[in-house]
Amino acid sequence: MTATAPSLVVENVVVEFTKQRSLADLFIGRQPRAVRAVDAVSFYVKPGETLGLVGESGSGKSTIGRAILGLNKPREGRILFEGKTFAEQDVAGKAVFRRRMQMVFQDPYSSLNPRLKIGNAIAEVLRFHQIVPQEAIEREVKRLLALVGLPDAMAERRPRELSGGQRQRAGLARALAVRPSFLVLDEPVAALDVSIQAQILNLLTDLRQELGLTMLFVAHELGVVHHMSDRIAVMYLGQIMETGPSDDVFRSPRHPYTRALLNAVPKMDVVKRKRAAVTQGDIPGPMNIPSGCRFRTRCPMAQEVCKTTPPEIPITPDHMSRCHFAATL
Repeated sequence: MTATAPSLVVENVVVEFTKQRSLADLFIGRQPRAVRAVDAVSFYVKPGETLGLVGESGSGKSTIGRAILGLNKPREGRILFEGKTFAEQDVAGKAVFRRRMQMVFQDPYSSLNPRLKIGNAIAEVLRFHQIVPQEAIEREVKRLLALVGLPDAMAERRPRELSGGQRQRAGLARALAVRPSFLVLDEPVAALDVSIQAQILNLLTDLRQELGLTMLFVAHELGVVHHMSDRIAVMYLGQIMETGPSDDVFRSPRHPYTRALLNAVPKMDVVKRKRAAVTQGDIPGPMNIPSGCRFRTRCPMAQEVCKTTPPEIPITPDHMSRCHFAATL
């Protein structure tokens, strides 16, 4: 960690959900069971930095993103934003938190009111949070649309009249309306065509530089995360397996799971495309988490020692891996 105080600090956060009981559970009187979606996760994000949080579906990356914004309540641990926790704030303080931190969702259609024109949806946010005077709202809507690359005419359209990329831009404009300093981007390009993905990623890069934004970029494709992020944290079954500078993790991964994700990135080289898979078996269910290293049941390097909790091995001061064999990879 550097001398500059981080914008966001996540310390040993645990998030659990209660599993709904089945008819069989009710019949035998079995009590509801807790599913631990996030288990003792810690990381930080420095001002102006983008941290990429990557992992397969079910890894817990979206859950931790929602916990940061107060949408999921941690059972243990704490989340500090600009030195303060969300839970400790009064109503006014929580309102400030919500303005300073915004989320952009994977499906922009579901996050936009289908009955409202895009301009009205943005104006509603400006009016509610009193960002600008009433007489300046129309002008501010146009400024926000231009900021995300949309023409003024888009203000009169409803979400169903926009393409996927245009809807994502509109959702981003609405998130930026409250002038946040921190964005949680939850799979923001996963539902878009590849050509549109590149446009949105370039837009996000430009906005980060222009507005000085700090970002948590959540995705399941390591190639996309590498393009966007200064540092990368790799999650698997609720825990972080590896963290480090983006280039270091991408070029020299020190955890078998990170290597598996890299192996899934499409390659033009024919020889690389024919590489053998580095994982085996299926992902364990959330009610059947393996002991020790959570990846051991799918890892080709797994040995007896992997049944014990793996250490956090520092590769460099900024690069860490939770693997007994990290130094030899």
